[in-house]
Amino acid sequence: MFQKKVRVQHLLPLFLVLVFLSLFSNLQRRSGWFGQWMFNWAAPFQKVAVWFSGGVSDTWNHYFLLVGAAKENDLLKQKIEELQKQGIATQEIKSENERLHSLLNLPEASAFKKIVSRVIAFDPRAEFKTIMIDKGSDHGIRPNLPVVAAAGLVGRVGPVSKGSAQVLLITDPNSVVDVVVQRSRVRGLLVGTLGKTEFRPGVLLTRMEYLRRVSDVKEEDLLVTSGMDVLYPENLPVGTIHKVEQAEYGIFKEATVVPFVDFSQLEEVMVLKP
Repeated sequence: MFQKKVRVQHLLPLFLVLVFLSLFSNLQRRSGWFGQWMFNWAAPFQKVAVWFSGGVSDTWNHYFLLVGAAKENDLLKQKIEELQKQGIATQEIKSENERLHSLLNLPEASAFKKIVSRVIAFDPRAEFKTIMIDKGSDHGIRPNLPVVAAAGLVGRVGPVSKGSAQVLLITDPNSVVDVVVQRSRVRGLLVGTLGKTEFRPGVLLTRMEYLRRVSDVKEEDLLVTSGMDVLYPENLPVGTIHKVEQAEYGIFKEATVVPFVDFSQLEEVMVLKP
């Protein structure tokens, strides 16, 4: 009996060790199985998270690429606009230089001091046909000085202030110029016309008066200044005769004249000073 108790006491620790080892082995297997199950369960969520983070990253990068491209487009547009403005400015300077070159090289004005002026105002609908220039008494301008453009006679200086002056055009009814037909040397007076004076848009008409009925004057004849009125030097181009009208009574006839100068397009003029 005593021997049985001794055996049981020796076997009990061995039994507990075997049970513990068995349980530990089961826990290891369960832990492996549970871990595998958790891994399989979490895998789809991990894929979604990876896809979402990748999509956000791609969208963010795409956004910055678009912003960068938009900025580059804006810069390119600005450069194109600047180049276009530079091109326009260059063309304007070139055109202005050509006009000024033509003005300064008028052979008929070689004996005069030339004062180049910009046209700063013009209203062809006004009662008086005048333009305003940006030179005045401070620049040596005085009333009644002749004014020309590259194409021909413009008019004469009217009222003058320190920094500007008014120019009476040859199309104004108050203007009188002694002219001569270049071909036949027939003389007459060129005066402005009243009422509707446009031959075509921007082109104002004048009239040659005091022509004798027997005067040799034809359409397309060229008119130049005679120099006989003392105001204008001789041989300045004036215009062409458009139509000759025979008076039914009297000893004179008249001719409608189209000036060489297109007054609506004037940008620079030259004042001639003796």
